[in-house]
Amino acid sequence: MNNPEEMRQNEGVGGEAVDPFEAKLRKALERVDAPPTLRVFLETAIEAQERQKRTGKLWFRPKRGGLLLVMPKPWRWMMSPWAGGAVVALLVAGVFGTGLHVHHVHERQAEATQQFEQATQITDRALERAREKLRKAGVNLDQ
Repeated sequence: MNNPEEMRQNEGVGGEAVDPFEAKLRKALERVDAPPTLRVFLETAIEAQERQKRTGKLWFRPKRGGLLLVMPKPWRWMMSPWAGGAVVALLVAGVFGTGLHVHHVHERQAEATQQFEQATQITDRALERAREKLRKAGVNLDQ
């Protein structure tokens, strides 16, 4: 049923049984050796950087593999830790500015609505006065 490796993982200190969560956690935290391709990747990266420093060319074709683009130093600032914070700050400023603009638009709309209602009331009063004057003069507008 259980192989010896699983039995060892399911035993705690002093041979006590370990719950399945702790066993999974132990398995997930076990040391794992780097893949053999990592050495090739790192060697290629070092070779590409050295060639870019010597020649200044952005494109590099390593001994093994395809064509690579090497980022020159002026563009490396985009990879720095503060670049992400700067982008977030710009986005927050943009969202805040947009929100402020929307707030001003709503205020102007509310003011325009209030002015329209006031103008409508003034017009209604003036129209009512004109009708009253016409009634007094003997003109019947109800027909």
